[in-house]
Amino acid sequence: MTIDTVILDIEGTTTPLTFVHDVLFPFIRKDLNNYLNSYYETYELQNDIKTLYNLYLEDIRDAAGETVIDIPKVLNPEDSSNTKQDVIKSVAANILYQMDRDRKSTALKQFQGHMWKVGYDSTILKGVVYDDVPKSFARWRDANVKMYIYSSGSIAAQKLLFNFSTHGSLIPFLSGHFDTTIGSKLESSSYTSILNAINKSPDSCLFVTDSIFEAKAAYKAGLHVCLSLRPGNNPINDPDFSLFKNVSSFEQLFDKFEFK
Repeated sequence: MTIDTVILDIEGTTTPLTFVHDVLFPFIRKDLNNYLNSYYETYELQNDIKTLYNLYLEDIRDAAGETVIDIPKVLNPEDSSNTKQDVIKSVAANILYQMDRDRKSTALKQFQGHMWKVGYDSTILKGVVYDDVPKSFARWRDANVKMYIYSSGSIAAQKLLFNFSTHGSLIPFLSGHFDTTIGSKLESSSYTSILNAINKSPDSCLFVTDSIFEAKAAYKAGLHVCLSLRPGNNPINDPDFSLFKNVSSFEQLFDKFEFK
């Protein structure tokens, strides 16, 4: 069946891993305490802290019975016995703890997205995408193919990257965004939920990712799947690798798949 919908991962697919790991993550680490102090009184940050606090409570419940619980405690900002600096110190420790473990929690990604917005708004950050991405976006648009993003990064962070990209705003090309609020990228049910949300059948959709585990989950849900083998991506050593087509550039997708 002809493909009329493309769902794209970000890291290692539209955007180099180096941008995320060498630019976005270091930005958080470097300016974390300054950001927490400068924006502490805002509704947005207060809400992020409450979300992190609730995640901490969930982590503690999930870890019940274990001998050692090393998750840094997030202090409740609504508890008057906790000072501003104590709360900030606890939040910073928890954020770094999650980042050190490459955690994909919605609470962490939400916080990062709001902090990155400051960087994009001040032009310190510019979203990097591969040169073939905007060209392929234009080809898909001209062929009436819908494009969606599905990333572990928050929807807000996704929109910032594509709106403030090195090729200008790419947001007009995209029909929608999905993050882990719809489910883990490693679960086939998440892809089914996306299909239901966009009212598409799996055999009309292509998912492109650099992760073999995400590829397997999408494949199980019935989608066409292609692996992104961009230069600098992590090597894939998996017996199921041969199940999937692979490309090193989006332009190669047009030779391997038939689009509407």
